[in-house]
Amino acid sequence: MNFRNALSLISVLIIFLLSAYCMYSITFVLIDIAKAFLVSLSAVVVAVTLSWIGGALGGFIFGILADKFGRKKSLFISIFLYSIFTILVFIINNIYELYIIWFLVGVGVNGENGISYAVIAELQFTNLRGFAGGLMQGLYSIGSLIGAITAFLIVPSFGWRYLFLITGLISLLSFLFWIWIPEEKWKGRVQMKISEIFSKDLRRLTIIGSILSLASFLYLIPAFSLMPSILQNLRVPTYDIVIAIADLISAIVYGIAGYLSDIKGRKRASLYFAILAFISSIIFILLINTDYIEFSVFLVYASSAFFAFFGVWMSELYPGKLRATGANFTLLIGRLIGGGFGPLLVSLIPIGLSYALGTDLIITSLLAIASISLL
Repeated sequence: MNFRNALSLISVLIIFLLSAYCMYSITFVLIDIAKAFLVSLSAVVVAVTLSWIGGALGGFIFGILADKFGRKKSLFISIFLYSIFTILVFIINNIYELYIIWFLVGVGVNGENGISYAVIAELQFTNLRGFAGGLMQGLYSIGSLIGAITAFLIVPSFGWRYLFLITGLISLLSFLFWIWIPEEKWKGRVQMKISEIFSKDLRRLTIIGSILSLASFLYLIPAFSLMPSILQNLRVPTYDIVIAIADLISAIVYGIAGYLSDIKGRKRASLYFAILAFISSIIFILLINTDYIEFSVFLVYASSAFFAFFGVWMSELYPGKLRATGANFTLLIGRLIGGGFGPLLVSLIPIGLSYALGTDLIITSLLAIASISLL
């Protein structure tokens, strides 16, 4: 890898990290916002749901823009959305303004994510794309940890509004690294038609890729969102430290999974981790009421790496003129249903939250295994 490619890779990874940093910032002050606006906690959580809905739409829209007008131009707009609107939370006056602003933050974050997958797939190195994609996806966990540290340092002394102000201002660094994102050499994107992703040659990829995306998000989002509450309800001491360790484990394993996909192939590596996810899900259910629940949590988080390089993998499978559009369409249903409503759907299963999550993990890992096998 030459210096220019290395600089481009570092830049796209840092931009991705800062977008995740913005996305997760709200999760640390949900109760503070509810108290400030005299609303219920569930009313504030609606903003998180709206960010995923916005993300589903934003990812698809920015995918189209990236294929028509260029990755770098579209990336600039997405950075503007998530950084500026995160800052604007500092001056909101009511919960409805938060809904609008956080919806737009979701549009920007997932727009950036989808474009980043395409950028990684097009960088001039072929032997490390999976590793780069896995490393990039693992940065979501690191973004969450940085957000937790920021909240710990800022909120007690200055209040929740300053968390968004500082997070947004730091995320403006994305523009500095945007300079090093490579310009596209391929031309002719304006000729692209969205319907082409359902052409005879690509229909199977689009449908099965979308099913795998749905299975992945219905595994990931409920697990990462509900696990802290489950451990708290099970009276696990220092459950927050357990989650922090699990986040770090997942970030590391995502990079390893990506590297394995470079060596063994995307399909084989993804299938291995999906099978591990199925086994981990069963272990999680078996260990719910034992002293070894923490071990099963680490397994669940680590085995979610079957999704680690999904975005890059899909981007590689679509032709250049449809790369961002196709990859982001496969992510659309997953982001919308899994991201927007996954935790709610799991919470509605009437067998207790712990067993409901375990059931969800088993079903979605099996669906992932089936869809990966068909790709």
